[in-house]
Amino acid sequence: MNFITRDDRARRTPLGVTPTTDECGEALATAALVGVVHVGPADGSPRCRKRTIKRRAVGRTWSEKMAAMAVICITGSSDGIGLATARVLVADGHRVLIHARSRDRGRPVLEQLGGETMLVTGDLAQLDEVHRLADQIHTNGPVDALVHNAGVWVRGNTPRTTADGLETTFAVNVLAPHLLTSLLAAELQGRLLWLGSGSANFGRPDPATLGRPQEPSRAYSDSKACDVALALAWGRRLPGVASAAVDPGWVKTKLASAGAPGDVTSSADTLAYCCTEADLASAPYWKDRAATPVPRHLKDEALQDAIASACDRLARID
Repeated sequence: MNFITRDDRARRTPLGVTPTTDECGEALATAALVGVVHVGPADGSPRCRKRTIKRRAVGRTWSEKMAAMAVICITGSSDGIGLATARVLVADGHRVLIHARSRDRGRPVLEQLGGETMLVTGDLAQLDEVHRLADQIHTNGPVDALVHNAGVWVRGNTPRTTADGLETTFAVNVLAPHLLTSLLAAELQGRLLWLGSGSANFGRPDPATLGRPQEPSRAYSDSKACDVALALAWGRRLPGVASAAVDPGWVKTKLASAGAPGDVTSSADTLAYCCTEADLASAPYWKDRAATPVPRHLKDEALQDAIASACDRLARID
């Protein structure tokens, strides 16, 4: 499979968009914004340190429609909403990094999808594997859109805590995407999407107790509230990236409760739209191809930043 080279990507317009003269003007040609990049230490330990980099001013006054060919990474794309979204994007001619927990789970998906696809693997319940996943994405980066789709709702035999001693739902749904975003900050070209949920309305995460054991349904609601909050927090941390959350609706997936009326194709349509066409600068939360209100309690920037800071500490990001 012929992937675009890193040199080719470097020559592309950031965000895969074409700024208009009226919108950008001379000021944007020279403007820069400061972002934060987290890079691993020389000793290889699973920690991150912060390094300041300059980013071109982008996004809020530019048209944000993605170029015809984009590189998009979707976590948890071996089934469900992630697979359905990948199918739409591949059919539209984009290059998609398919994430699965293992090669055995992921290889059949690549064979099914065809097109310009590449497999990246890693168990998001383990922080060291999130680092290895970031390395694989880095090899194929930079990416135009990173979609944090993977998620769990602890049931049955699924362990309630991870090897790192964290509640599993929080570790997979919240801490892994936070850490992955941190590790790939320098690779992100344009869009960062977090999977929200109607459950976010009921979540009341406490930054002081994140990662501690919880009843599964509350753990899930809190995790989705955290994801919406982190979408907003990372939008401030990375001003050159359009960060937003997407509510996929109540659809039939392995996580949904019985009786879910929707189908993953509708969720995939909205996610693909937000990856490539939606004006994410106009709203931080989306559903059914349209802006949707952020739950009132999650609009608090102090809460958003406290959740992000707690995740920094738990993911060992210095």
